[in-house]
Amino acid sequence: MGVARLTKVTIISPRSEYTDVAKALAQFKDFHPVEGAAQEFDPGVQDLTVKAVRLFAQADQAVKDLDLPLMPGQMDIVFKGAKIPRNTFEASDWNDLLEKAEAQLGPIADEVRAEKAALLKAEKEAADSDAMMGALRVVSGFSSDLTGLSDLNLLKAVVSIVPSDKLEEFKKSLPDALVLTTAVSKEQTLTMVVMPKEEEARLDKAMKLLDLKPLILPASVPQNPAEAYKKAAQEHEAAAAEKAKVEDQMKRTREESGTPLLALRELSETARETLDQARVSGGMQRMAMISGFIPARKEPEMRERFGRWMIHTEEVPPEPAGSEVPTLMENRVGPGIFQPVTLEQGIPGGHEVDPTPLVSFVFPIFFGMMFADVGHGLILSLFMLLVRQRSTGNMRKWANIFLIAGLSATVFGVVFGEFFELSFSSFVGIPAVVEIIHRAAGAPDTFNFLPSPFEGVNLVLIVSLLIGVAHLTTALGLDVYQGVKAHNPVELWLERVPVFTMYVSGVGYGLAFIGVGYSFNVLASSSPNPLLGIPNNVLGGISLVVLVPSMLVLFLGKSVAIAAGRLKEGSVLGSLSNGGLEVFERISQFMSNTISYIRLAVMLLVHAGLLLITNEYFAPWAHPLYTPIWIVLNLLIVAFEAMIVYIQDLRLHLYEFFTKFYRGTGKPFTKIFPDKPRVTIEWH
Repeated sequence: MGVARLTKVTIISPRSEYTDVAKALAQFKDFHPVEGAAQEFDPGVQDLTVKAVRLFAQADQAVKDLDLPLMPGQMDIVFKGAKIPRNTFEASDWNDLLEKAEAQLGPIADEVRAEKAALLKAEKEAADSDAMMGALRVVSGFSSDLTGLSDLNLLKAVVSIVPSDKLEEFKKSLPDALVLTTAVSKEQTLTMVVMPKEEEARLDKAMKLLDLKPLILPASVPQNPAEAYKKAAQEHEAAAAEKAKVEDQMKRTREESGTPLLALRELSETARETLDQARVSGGMQRMAMISGFIPARKEPEMRERFGRWMIHTEEVPPEPAGSEVPTLMENRVGPGIFQPVTLEQGIPGGHEVDPTPLVSFVFPIFFGMMFADVGHGLILSLFMLLVRQRSTGNMRKWANIFLIAGLSATVFGVVFGEFFELSFSSFVGIPAVVEIIHRAAGAPDTFNFLPSPFEGVNLVLIVSLLIGVAHLTTALGLDVYQGVKAHNPVELWLERVPVFTMYVSGVGYGLAFIGVGYSFNVLASSSPNPLLGIPNNVLGGISLVVLVPSMLVLFLGKSVAIAAGRLKEGSVLGSLSNGGLEVFERISQFMSNTISYIRLAVMLLVHAGLLLITNEYFAPWAHPLYTPIWIVLNLLIVAFEAMIVYIQDLRLHLYEFFTKFYRGTGKPFTKIFPDKPRVTIEWH
């Protein structure tokens, strides 16, 4: 189901031609190198790898210096139509490609480096002058030259900023000193202390006790505090102007060179990744060798492209057991749209089937059932068409998923007859297949709405449970199928098959239990089952005949196998204990898993309830002024409900469906030359 057959390929060439092999691999692309191969590097390709690493480092640093986003924001793509331009590079070989990239990158990188250095210098000068202004701001009004204070022979003079509340204490500690003060603010006072030179130690002690520091101006600035502050302010203004000038220049560089710079970064990154894998060339002196996996269908193309060298191929078994074998998922265009949902659980590995085709069928049905409304489905579809048109890559894939989900919601809106929670049949004359809302006859669509507690809602609840049963049965059936492919009969017959038959027969007994009025006396009633039409005692009897042995095998099977020597691991008593716990766990798990599918009906009713409230209180046909509010509320419901319904849909697959058979532990197939959104290389 969507897992491609692979072929293992080994290419052997003269070492002098191995750079040509690296070029051919880049042209072929679909080549997954074998991991863990001999780490002997080809000198020629190694030199190219070093050059690519250096180019990438330069380009990456330039991108960081210009603060360029690697990809446009999602909102810019959707609402502003931001594009990712492609750049085409022509080259005859890897060396030619890297030299052309270096010639184009060099001037840009040098310009960005110079601008970044100028910006850092301007920022440092602005920070230094700002710090100087902060230090001098308090004394900026003090216009006296402090130069001569340090030249006194008999006296010691110190200027300091003293907190006003500590000024008196400072004066009292120096009773013989001459203290001159000038208030510079309410909290601080500029103080000059003059005292004999021999009392210098006493002055230092007093200042340390009060944590005061002398005011000393750097030699590079005027010793007049007012003039020093003025100079610092001028330097700060000049640095700020220079910084703004450099930032404007970098903005122009970003606009002019941003696109080619991002392309060169992507090109060098791709070259680095590709050459790093291709440089592993075996341990032979004169010959180079590289091994990897390719899609089996591309073997003729591989032989044609690499025909000048020796090629050895070997078929990879359909169920590869080796850990080195990757998994290449290849689904057709339709089912392949939902491959990202499968990848949320992981890559199929070993004997696992790819559930993507099943997901592509079930996922939109679940979404449409929970989000059923013609109007909201069309809004979601149209919006996703816009997103799809403007996006690429992974975002485009998810836009496709939500586009199909919106169309499914539109179809189910017709089934349930809902159009913005109005009667769809009143617009187009198509009657609803199932009505979940009862509308009073002859009343306007938005009045006298009554949620129907009967036919429609009950039917949707029953259908939800039946869908859950079918979904879980399919998952358990796939688990049995994978057990057959794994050729492990003990696990198959002692675990996988009993679990499958236990669930199916348990569902049958449950239907009979409900059919006789929720009584365990199933075998005594011959009334026809309301769902299947066969007698309840026949349905219950057949179910018990299968259910009881299935539970016994699950309970006792491994213990018996250990006692008989068919299983080597574990003990009889331990397996018996585990078997009892597994039976109990399976029963509770099956019940909770099946009941979980009621959310299909619950989310539908929640969606309908939100629209009922909106139409009840803000109907534009009741009052035209409600129109903007009604539109905004509907758009909010579309956005909110679409996300909630998607989460519930994903949960039913990841937690209820996949966990029964799918582990997703495979290794992804990665191309040696990955596809990139910005770069195309034309080799000649």
